[in-house]
Amino acid sequence: MAMLSVASLCTFARPQTRKVVIDTVCEASIEQLLPVIRRFCYEFQACPDSLFEWAYMNLGEPEVKQTKEKSKESRDAIQLDYKDRTYDPKTKTGDVAIDIYVLGVRWWKDQHLGTKYSLTRPASSHYPLTAHLKATYSGSILEGGDWYFVMEPVSPTRTRLHYEFSITFGRVLSAFISDKMWRNAIEWRFVTILNNLIEYTETGTVQQLRDEH
Repeated sequence: MAMLSVASLCTFARPQTRKVVIDTVCEASIEQLLPVIRRFCYEFQACPDSLFEWAYMNLGEPEVKQTKEKSKESRDAIQLDYKDRTYDPKTKTGDVAIDIYVLGVRWWKDQHLGTKYSLTRPASSHYPLTAHLKATYSGSILEGGDWYFVMEPVSPTRTRLHYEFSITFGRVLSAFISDKMWRNAIEWRFVTILNNLIEYTETGTVQQLRDEH
């Protein structure tokens, strides 16, 4: 029986660390892109609610009928409720208290998301510039995360951008997140954020997409 239980756990084991990695080119100079990345990282640390006005545009879940229940494949299967915030501009560190809801039910309360921002470049070159937002979490629901924006000019009006987001879930939550749930409820959000950052850099705004549902 014990061997069967171990085998079952291995069969349903899911990766704790998942990533979104995208290489693209922004049709704007690095002097235009860098302030946008800096603004995003600052607001993520200090005032995340303001991101819904631009970087988080089009992340809302379309309204569904009251009779339709949420499922693990829903875009809003996992939701975060941001609460108290603290930010130290000298050290560029932040802390946000969050409640985490799964399928509309609060599973975890007052989890703390700590962040640290840095901007680095090679010792012998001006480029690439790497903006790094490192996250740590209280409790065991999440173990950590990293957000990288690696920028290098291609020309005076174009910038190569390597975008990488990785997150390590705790064992309990990772067992809950299937590949389909990752794609439908989480991954698409970080792809949309990148698209919004590029659109904002190139045009100065982010357009609200029409709800076709």
